[in-house]
Amino acid sequence: MTPSRTARILRAGACTLLGTTIAAALSPYWPAAIGTAYGATILAWCGHRETALARRDRVEAQRAEFAARPAPCCLLWQMSEGGDHGADCRLGPGLVAEIQQGWTAINSACCLASWGSGGTGHDTPHCTRTDQTA
Repeated sequence: MTPSRTARILRAGACTLLGTTIAAALSPYWPAAIGTAYGATILAWCGHRETALARRDRVEAQRAEFAARPAPCCLLWQMSEGGDHGADCRLGPGLVAEIQQGWTAINSACCLASWGSGGTGHDTPHCTRTDQTA
């Protein structure tokens, strides 16, 4: 996670004030160290908060991007990259019924050539109905 420019500036300011706090604590003006320590703490907290807000903004933008994408309606849709839909598709009963009819037609065909030609052609080596092959 890369902190924003503002967060880096705030943290640099906190480090500078921390150095000033150490110098003030070792000098005869040691009461000033209390104020600079407080200021360093506030700047460090502000830098942390700025980083958290920037991360929240990134997460919200990513969630909005994901929400704008179409939700996968079924496993077949996911596997075919949006090309086909399966029996568990949530797009509507009409589409599901049409797909089920297609699968029934494929499963009842004796071979792929028969299904593709509507029963007029057959793939002799792969046809399961020996009465259909010539």
